[in-house]
Amino acid sequence: MANYLTFDIEEWFRVNYRNCGIPADEPDTHLEPMVETLLEICGEHDARCTFFVLGTVAETYPELVRRIHAQGHEIASHGYSHRTLLAMTEAEFREDTRQALDLLQSTIGAPVLGYRAPSFSVSAGNAVRYYRVLAELGFRYSSSVFPGKTFLYGIPGFPHQPHRPAIDGEQMSILEFPISRIDLPSWRIPLYLRLFPATVLRDVIRRRNRKGESVMLYLHPREIDPEQPRLNLPRAQSIIHYWGIRGCKTKLRRLLASRPPLSRICDTPDLCVG
Repeated sequence: MANYLTFDIEEWFRVNYRNCGIPADEPDTHLEPMVETLLEICGEHDARCTFFVLGTVAETYPELVRRIHAQGHEIASHGYSHRTLLAMTEAEFREDTRQALDLLQSTIGAPVLGYRAPSFSVSAGNAVRYYRVLAELGFRYSSSVFPGKTFLYGIPGFPHQPHRPAIDGEQMSILEFPISRIDLPSWRIPLYLRLFPATVLRDVIRRRNRKGESVMLYLHPREIDPEQPRLNLPRAQSIIHYWGIRGCKTKLRRLLASRPPLSRICDTPDLCVG
C-alpha cells in the first residue's frame, strides 16, 4: 500500500487569505534553506517524495529545483503565480498552468506529470474545466481536492481515495489523489502533519493501510520555519496558519523514522509510468 508525503514549494507569503498584509517589497523568502532542510531530512531516511513546485520558484531558484530532482524526488507543478482557480478565468488558468509546466520541464529536462492547485481551490463549480485543462496540457494526475468542506476549500462528498472523477456524467481522464482528512467529533480537517503527534500520524497510516487505503500528507517549507516573518492575519486564521510550527521539523523526522511505506506519486501503477 503506497502513501504519499508531498511538499508545496512556495515562499512563506504565498497565501490566499483576504487582507493578510502580504509585503509589497522583496521580502526574505527563507525558502532555500528550508527546502535544503527538507531534502536533508528525506535523505536521512531514504524517503523519495513529490515536490509541487511553484513556477516563480523555478524562475528564481532553478538550481534548487534541479537539486530536488537530482536527489530522486518527483517534481510536479503548483502553478505559476499561486493565484487560486476562483480568481482566474479558464484562459488565465490555462496560461498560468502552461507557463509553470514549461518552466519546470525546461529546468529539470524531464516530463512533469502532476499538478496541485494553489490553496486546494478546486470546487464543484470549476472541477470540469479544471480537469479538462490539465488533460489538454498533458498532465496525468492531480492532488488538489479536500474531500469535505472547510471555510477555505473542499468538495463535500468527494471520494477519499485516488480515482478518476466522474463529474456531471463526464468521466475525467486525470487521476485525482485527494488530501487525506481526519474526522474529529465536531470537525473534518486535513491530516496536517504539524497538527498531530508523529505517533498519531503513524497509527493513522497503519490503520488505513490495513483497510487497503492510502494516505496523502503534505507540508510547506514555512511549516518547519519558526523564524519566518509573520503575516498580519485575523486571530482564527493565524492559529490555523502557525499552530505546531515550532516542533514540526522534529515531528517529520520522527514520522520518517517509523518507516511508513512512502512512494512518489509518479510511481503509482495506475499512471502507467515507465
